[in-house]
Amino acid sequence: MKFYRSMRDNFRYLVIVCLFICINSFAVYGQNISVYMEKRLLYNFETLDEWQPISNASRFMFTGERTNENGVVMKYPNMRLFATKPYGMGNQGYNSTNSLSVSVSFFRRSYNFFDLVPTVQKIIPGKAQTLDVWVWGGNYNYSIEMLFSDYRGYTHTLPLGSLKYIGWRNLSTAVPSFIPQSEPYVPRAKGLRFLNFRFWASPEERADNFVVLLDYFQTVTDTFRESYDGSDIETTLGQEVGGSSSEQYTEGGARVVGEGSEENTEEQQ
Repeated sequence: MKFYRSMRDNFRYLVIVCLFICINSFAVYGQNISVYMEKRLLYNFETLDEWQPISNASRFMFTGERTNENGVVMKYPNMRLFATKPYGMGNQGYNSTNSLSVSVSFFRRSYNFFDLVPTVQKIIPGKAQTLDVWVWGGNYNYSIEMLFSDYRGYTHTLPLGSLKYIGWRNLSTAVPSFIPQSEPYVPRAKGLRFLNFRFWASPEERADNFVVLLDYFQTVTDTFRESYDGSDIETTLGQEVGGSSSEQYTEGGARVVGEGSEENTEEQQ
């Protein structure tokens, strides 16, 4: 009898625990989380002064002039503008007239790499969800990745994929949720800072020449900031502290969305 009574009591406890878990699950599921998703252009590759001369690279990078197999003298590394754009951009291409071409050369085959660094390392407003850039490939066995810095100073690398194809492709990646883009203390918004593109060569790939073109680097980001009694103080503090907060609380940064502005706000359950 004691055994069955114990089993019955344990079963009761189990039922109570299950009900408690279910009630809490429904409560969490019922909460509304507001978001304000926007596409933001980061770099359009329209001018050369938007990018620094290529200097950070592996030790085998060649600097100077080389004569190719056709007798043409080539300068390395080299950046120039092409008056072209990917047709796949669609409506985005209306304001795009140029693409950036980058050419590099190395002394020997290896795990060669080089960085393409912007003159201004921009901070992404809000919480970045995805990133994409148009990249023209020449069938070289290279890969491309992006480097970002969070507000704590840690660097994060996001791979975009292989460049072993011919023509334009829109390469994209999602931003992992473990990368911090905010903190619990005001001013809370702490956007990611874009550091550079990095190109890696396969050790079997030819070393004497590599060409790549880039166009229209953008992000889809959640720029929602709730409106509350005193949110203007958070905005002022964000503008004052500088760093990764200042651009979040200025014109064009993360938006305060409150009553009367819900038409552009989505609610996720």
